[in-house]
Amino acid sequence: MTTRRELLAAAAAGAALPWAMPASQAMARPGWEVTQHRGIRPDDVNGRDPPANPRRGYRYEMSYNAIDLTSPWANEQDQPSDAAQRLTALEAEYGPGADLTQLYFYLWDFATTELPPSALDNIERVFAGLRAKGYQAVLRLAYDDGVRAEQRYTVQHIQRHIAQLAPVVARNSDVVAVWQAGFLGAWGEWAGSYYRHETYSDAVTAIMTSLVQALPPGMHTQMRYAAKRDMVTNRSILDRIGFHNDYITLGGGLWDYYVPSDAGWPAYLDVSPTRAMDGEMPWDKGQSTDPYAWSAVIPGPDTARRLQTLRWDTLSIAHNATVTVPAWKQDLLTEQQVRDALLPVSDGYFRNAAGASAERTVFEYIRDHLGYRIETRAARHAAFRGEIPVEVDVVNRGFAAPKEPRPVRLLLLDGAARPVSSVPVAVDWRNWLPQGRAETADDHRAPGTTTISGSLPVPSGTRGRHHIAVALPDPAHPGRGRAVRFANATTGWLGNANVVATVDLDGC
Repeated sequence: MTTRRELLAAAAAGAALPWAMPASQAMARPGWEVTQHRGIRPDDVNGRDPPANPRRGYRYEMSYNAIDLTSPWANEQDQPSDAAQRLTALEAEYGPGADLTQLYFYLWDFATTELPPSALDNIERVFAGLRAKGYQAVLRLAYDDGVRAEQRYTVQHIQRHIAQLAPVVARNSDVVAVWQAGFLGAWGEWAGSYYRHETYSDAVTAIMTSLVQALPPGMHTQMRYAAKRDMVTNRSILDRIGFHNDYITLGGGLWDYYVPSDAGWPAYLDVSPTRAMDGEMPWDKGQSTDPYAWSAVIPGPDTARRLQTLRWDTLSIAHNATVTVPAWKQDLLTEQQVRDALLPVSDGYFRNAAGASAERTVFEYIRDHLGYRIETRAARHAAFRGEIPVEVDVVNRGFAAPKEPRPVRLLLLDGAARPVSSVPVAVDWRNWLPQGRAETADDHRAPGTTTISGSLPVPSGTRGRHHIAVALPDPAHPGRGRAVRFANATTGWLGNANVVATVDLDGC
């Protein structure tokens, strides 16, 4: 075991307090062991599986009437009320690859009354079904569904319902990725409500203030249009309001405003790096007879560039599922194509075990890079009496930075994955920034590396092989919520933590 004298003074001085340093300062030290890590190759075991990380990735869609957990849609009258069964059916219908779902609750029956306990219980039942299946929700509540007559709800009705729903969402925030604004207009899309509240700044501000104040810590809400967000006069709440684009066509359709020529484009660029972003393509004509259905393939590489430019987190694969999504599953990408498109290339992602080039599909690439994608590049540690100083290099190869606050901890685990010691790291993982945006003049070089560091106490008498790990647990539900897993083939996964190195202890 190394003695303290063998460590550089800088390491010894910083060992008592966890910290983060720029990667340029993170150098190997005499007496330290270095564990190199690599990313996930397609021929690794499970190398083509989707990442299972919270609040990012593909999603499905499901809708319930809160009164009885039936669907408002005529073609879904046979859907099970049990959410876990419904998700199993969606996996069969749309294929695997998602672990989120857009979750609509229609409150049509209670638009001008309080929500009864039975309706709130129904919502909790659905959340429980998501938890059983390991899913999270992009949550939206609405009154008008475009099928039944518009309801005459007021701002006060909406505020009362938000107040009733707030504790339900807080109790279940481990399965709610984002709580969208909703409520106003057909499908909660903020157009055509009976009293046109969405056209009045005071009404918009009152609703959004109530919603943001009801959000659990760290959770965001989303609005569809920049012009509506601009109507919010309470500027103090804007740091929790992102966007959702419900008609992604890259500008081909009249209702896609998320394009450089739109007046809202600067707002989308400004807001998307730090607030949650969600979206969906239109239904295609194989799914819908509506005139706004879209049946031209939306180009995958161009979509990836738009999603990366606007720092997208979640995207539906239930929409355009008979036209664009199948095309993405067939369309192959090479590493050079991705580099030429100024998009991130994850370590080993386009290489096999022999180092030769390997192709990925557009579907895979977008799935794996939505939101954040955290890789560790190397871990360094030493061991001396009473403590283990540790440094771990991380890089974000995703489209976006993490949007929610989340603790980062260093752990020392025994062979049974039990924590022997644990220390918080004074670092904000939301600063693990991705590569520059593809459709702007950003710096398009690879994203920078951050080194997280700390010193793990070693209890007296500790012996044998132990594991050094990095944990990013759910801050509100560390016991049951989903932790973040690194995108590496060389890190283990023990106790909901990323094992980055092993150390043999001799009873120090």
